[in-house]
Amino acid sequence: MGAGEFYLEYGNFDYKVTVPYDHIVVGSGKLMNPKEVLSKELQNRYEKAQASDETVYLISPEEIKNTELTRPKQDGTVTWHFQIENSRDVAFATSRAFIWDAAKINLPSGKTALAQSVYPKESDGVGAWTRSTEYSKASIEHYSEMWYEFPYASATNVEADIGGMEYPGLNFCSYNSKGAGLWGVTDHEFGHNWFPMIVGSNERRYAWMDEGFNTFINHYSSNAFNNGEFPSNLNETRRYLNYFTNEAREGIDTYPDVSNVGNLGMIAYNKPGMGLLMLREYILGPERFDNAFKSYINTWAYKHPLPQDFFNHIENVAGENLSWFWQGWFYGTGNIDLGINGVIPYAGNYVAVLSNKGEIPMPVLIEITFENGTTERQMLPVEIWQRGDTWNHLIKTTKVIKGVTIDPDKILPDINLGNDHWPQALYQN
Repeated sequence: MGAGEFYLEYGNFDYKVTVPYDHIVVGSGKLMNPKEVLSKELQNRYEKAQASDETVYLISPEEIKNTELTRPKQDGTVTWHFQIENSRDVAFATSRAFIWDAAKINLPSGKTALAQSVYPKESDGVGAWTRSTEYSKASIEHYSEMWYEFPYASATNVEADIGGMEYPGLNFCSYNSKGAGLWGVTDHEFGHNWFPMIVGSNERRYAWMDEGFNTFINHYSSNAFNNGEFPSNLNETRRYLNYFTNEAREGIDTYPDVSNVGNLGMIAYNKPGMGLLMLREYILGPERFDNAFKSYINTWAYKHPLPQDFFNHIENVAGENLSWFWQGWFYGTGNIDLGINGVIPYAGNYVAVLSNKGEIPMPVLIEITFENGTTERQMLPVEIWQRGDTWNHLIKTTKVIKGVTIDPDKILPDINLGNDHWPQALYQN
């Protein structure tokens, strides 16, 4: 239903799809009657795929029309039976023109699931859909290991004449996607099994708890896949500064059906994704964030959290008041602008004069470069801004300071790059 897509209650689904005898059907959940709908040869291949880490053809490109090899009967109709539990919805796909391949998904508990792909000859090829099941398997295994175990019996990628759309355990992705594009859409749509399929946030109102959280977890899965074959650029936050300084920008809290179409990609996907990235990589650190985020998923699995439930849970588990961050980043259109006004010798040490010129305060990570070539990092808490927008930080050292940089890893989308260094002349190139 529009930009907000859909919002449903959880239930258990038992459904059957009756199709012509030469059709293949894939659907959300577990196939309950493989012996009734698959030939003996296909049953053997189906069992082989469920035990194989390598992709196994169930129906190869050359076998699409060979119904005598792959179908149990040669006329009439066949009924395919599926079941899935704790699901918001189901989807299925059927065609007589499917190539069908599959492989085993290994889950942290020791359980397994089935990754499978169906696509036509037009989508075949090692640079295209022939790698779909490889991508699907890697995506599900990564999210299961890092955040919460995949709960469904199968993860199915279906080619379609759309960009990409997610349902529990089944995606529709573009038939002409290839390479990095196919990895990206496959990984993104499977990521939706965690948000909003497992954690049932309300997409109709809070698209950022669906698309934004998914964009965030996609960042890590992309960097992890095949030693970074298709790396993410979500951490390159400063490439989006034109948006953050655009007068037409809107806040993350804008309802998706109300937002300007040109802003939806930022307020639903990228800006909330960057917010979680900053929280993990800059504010809390990976250990504290991961502990809190996994606890949030586990606590709210198959329930319906609101934004304040997320905010409160992260604060409670991480043990820190983050109200300044929630209010600044997720509500309104304020920006980050930390600056260093100068570094002054003082009583045998140095004082760094810092400023907060933006609307959103932040902790300040500084990297100090000494004349001997060594460096040191110091993190100042966000509380330095409680009494004003300037802060004098005493750097105790016996070494000569050559330069100081704010946010050396460039995690923050700071809208003014010119005041992040001292002396500025040192960093002009």
